[in-house]
Amino acid sequence: MNNVLLEHFFPPKERFSPPPSLRPHNSVPPLMTEEIATALSKCSPTSAPGPDGIPYSTWKQVNKINASILLQILTPLVLLGYHPASLKSSNGVVLDKPGKPSYESPSSFRIIVLIRTFSKILERIIAARLLTAARLRGLLHPNQCGSLPGLSTYDACLTLTNDVKTLQRPRLKVSSVFLDIKAGFDNVDNNTLARILREGGYPPIWFPGFRLS
Repeated sequence: MNNVLLEHFFPPKERFSPPPSLRPHNSVPPLMTEEIATALSKCSPTSAPGPDGIPYSTWKQVNKINASILLQILTPLVLLGYHPASLKSSNGVVLDKPGKPSYESPSSFRIIVLIRTFSKILERIIAARLLTAARLRGLLHPNQCGSLPGLSTYDACLTLTNDVKTLQRPRLKVSSVFLDIKAGFDNVDNNTLARILREGGYPPIWFPGFRLS
């Protein structure tokens, strides 16, 4: 059963070789202590740490005592556009889904992946920069609510309700389709994502490890 779960949750993936050389990107804005503080403020101190065993509360205390420590460590990674493989290791915890009639199938389980907290801080900083760039370039749909600060499911419901009522006023018939895409994030094609970023005007630093064929 262990082998079945491993094959289900950790299918073989194509490994990308690290770049032969790393050069700073002069167009990248310098990392600011405010960005680090904002990323840390969104990290729960009760979240379980990854392989390094360092909780977010430790990094928050470190940043509170001396903000230059994280700044000096993270700045080269941001300028080089490089996320070291050593920061991508994780612990996978397999949990059973309650109420299943049988637990002989991997679909009766779910996995929680715990990565290094330091890596999550870096990811939050880059995600915030990507969000800002996407807004400036008009790449986000006006009704996009998920994964955006200040917007929630409540806003999505209000938007849907408004659209339905607007169409019902002239006595039009309205129907809605809701899609639940399984494992969508894990199956994003790197080439397609890189092409979209490139066409959207993103600098190559945002996708240095992708093949741009």
